[in-house]
Amino acid sequence: MALLRISGRWAGASLLLAVLLAGCNYGFRGGGGLPEHVRTIYIAPFANETDKPELDPQLNRALNDQLPRALGLRPAGENNAYLVVTGRIVRYDDVASNYRPGQEGGIDVEQHQVSISVAIAMLDVRDNLIRFESSSLLGRGEYRPNTQPDQQARELAVKQIVQQIVDGAQSQW
Repeated sequence: MALLRISGRWAGASLLLAVLLAGCNYGFRGGGGLPEHVRTIYIAPFANETDKPELDPQLNRALNDQLPRALGLRPAGENNAYLVVTGRIVRYDDVASNYRPGQEGGIDVEQHQVSISVAIAMLDVRDNLIRFESSSLLGRGEYRPNTQPDQQARELAVKQIVQQIVDGAQSQW
C-alpha cells in the first residue's frame, strides 16, 4: 500500500508537470516569440544621411554580427529571408557635454557625447507585414577628447541601438 501511495504521488506530480508544460507557450527556439515561419533574416545595408561615412559600415557590421543570434535566426540572402531589416542613419551629433573654465578665459572640454539616431523597419516577407518599426531609435556614448577617440563612443551608441532593435522586435511578437 505504501508503494502504491508513493507511486500515486509521483504520478500526480508528473501529471501536474505535464499539464503545466503543455499550457506553456514558451519554446527554446529563440527569437522571443517570433512567428514559427520566421527562421531567416536579411539585413540590408543602412542608408547614411549624415556626414560621417564610417557610421553605416560600423552599424551594419554590428547588426549582422549580433541581430541574427539575438533573435535566434539564420542569416540569409535578401530573396531567401523571411524577415528583411531596412533602415537609415538619420542623425549624428558629437557635442561637448562636460567642460570647465580654462586658461586665459577659454573653455576646456572634458567630455563629449555622441548621439546616433536610426529609423528601422522589419518586414515579415511571407505575411507582408511590418513586425517592428521605429523612426527614433537613439544610441549615446561618451568620450574624453584629450585621451579617447570618438570611435569608442560610437561603438557604445551602436551597441545601444542594436539592443533597442532586439528589444523592440521581441516586444512586438
